[in-house]
Amino acid sequence: MKAWKADALPRYNRRRKKLPPAVKRILNDEQRKVLADPYRGERKKGALADIWVVKFKTHNDQFLLAYAIDEEAEMITFWDIGQHENFYRDLEQYTKGR
Repeated sequence: MKAWKADALPRYNRRRKKLPPAVKRILNDEQRKVLADPYRGERKKGALADIWVVKFKTHNDQFLLAYAIDEEAEMITFWDIGQHENFYRDLEQYTKGR
């Protein structure tokens, strides 16, 4: 099975840019894993029903990577990256604005 195509929203790109290099390296690995198998994440419910989330650890921190799957176009759109505090609340507000 070939890897899916990737896209990213501006919010994701801004937050990614601010991450330390060590976290970016781990994030790159996680992105590759998602592109190889998009269904490895956990699908959210309710207002975030179209969003999938993968959790990963870096040193002592846990990060969440949110993405959406477009099966027709075989495209993964990365929505957000961040730590757990208020992550889902902020992501829900962001999805309402799109």
